[in-house]
Amino acid sequence: MFLVTYTAYCTNCHAPLLLLRISVSIVTFTGPMYAIMSNRAVQVNPQNEVVLSADDQGATAFMLVKCRAWNFVSEVLRSRCFSLVAANTDAWYVRHRRFFLHVEPKPDSDLHLYDLDSSFIVHRDTFYDFNPGYYSLESVNFPNYYVQSLDDGRLGITQRADTAAYSRTASFENSAYSTSGN
Repeated sequence: MFLVTYTAYCTNCHAPLLLLRISVSIVTFTGPMYAIMSNRAVQVNPQNEVVLSADDQGATAFMLVKCRAWNFVSEVLRSRCFSLVAANTDAWYVRHRRFFLHVEPKPDSDLHLYDLDSSFIVHRDTFYDFNPGYYSLESVNFPNYYVQSLDDGRLGITQRADTAAYSRTASFENSAYSTSGN
C-alpha cells in the first residue's frame, strides 16, 4: 500500500488550504484472467497482442501498478486508475494502440500518449451488479470505452453499449490475486 498526499496552498497567504490523503492498495493478479463470455484465458501472443487463448489454458499474469497517467486523471478517479504490466516482462505495459490492446515497452518518444494509452479505470461489477466479482477496464483517454474481447479473439477498447452481449464481452474475472502491503 502506498499513501499519496496532496496539499493545495493559497498563493497569497502561503498556508495550506486542502490536505487530501489517498491510500492505494496494489493488487497483483497472479492467476489467469478470464473473459466471461467464452471462459477463455487472456494471454499475450507472439506479436505482443493481448488476445484470448484458444482454450482455458495459457493465461498471461498481469500486475496492476500505479497509473502511468496519474497526473492527468481527476483526483476522484485516481484511486481506481491503474496500469497493467505483463508479469513475465521487464515493465512492458498493456496499452491500446489503434483501439487494440498490445504489450509494449516504454517508447523513446511520445511518452504522454503512451502513458494515457496504458492507463485504465478499474470498475468492479459495472455490468453485473447482481452477480459480484467481475471487473471492467475503462480507457483513461477514451472515456466510456471499455476493454472488450472481440469476435476475432483480440482485446480492444470499444464504446460502451447497453446490451447483454457487450456486458459479457467487457467483463472479466480473475482466478487468483494477492494484495501487497495490507
